[in-house]
Amino acid sequence: MEEMRRFYDAEGKTVEEAVKKAEEALNMVGRPIKYIVMSDGRGGRPAMIRVFLKLEEVNLIEGLINEFFARLGVKPEIYMIPRQKRYYVNIITKKYDSVLIGKNGETLKELDYLLSILLRRKKPDLHLTVDINGYRERRRRFLMNKARAIARRVRETGKEMSLDPLSDYELRIVRDALKKERGVVLRQVGKEPNIIYVIAPKG
Repeated sequence: MEEMRRFYDAEGKTVEEAVKKAEEALNMVGRPIKYIVMSDGRGGRPAMIRVFLKLEEVNLIEGLINEFFARLGVKPEIYMIPRQKRYYVNIITKKYDSVLIGKNGETLKELDYLLSILLRRKKPDLHLTVDINGYRERRRRFLMNKARAIARRVRETGKEMSLDPLSDYELRIVRDALKKERGVVLRQVGKEPNIIYVIAPKG
């Protein structure tokens, strides 16, 4: 197992079977493991769980976030998913979610930046992506679906189409969405601060 690996995925017909396989693979039979359910096995898909391998990192992140929000008088719910290079952390506060997201996610972006700085002071090689009530995930799915739909339209018409203004984070999402789209290319038009991105026919 790689030294820096933060999670282990296990599949089974049911969540219980996936947990048993994970316990056996990690030599944790009879000992508690911390995991999240990635798929519950419904709809013909296998059940899958993701096991946290670095609990000290999880405790550090949860402690930092709880301490930060305690200063605001808020007790958040924290849901965490370990990924290849960082942790995705979804925070739910109920009353303050819309305020913390802000217009077009601007406040959320600043919150992500602030919490990342505080975390790196404690552990420089630890990274996280902060979300509020799933806003970023919804936005990510929307952008990917829209980019793919525009790519199909560009292929059909042979004409380029412009995108709405994108942040650096959103631009990365669009680039990822277009990686498997044949016959189109993402181009930058203009210069700062008036850059426009267009999806155009390739060639």
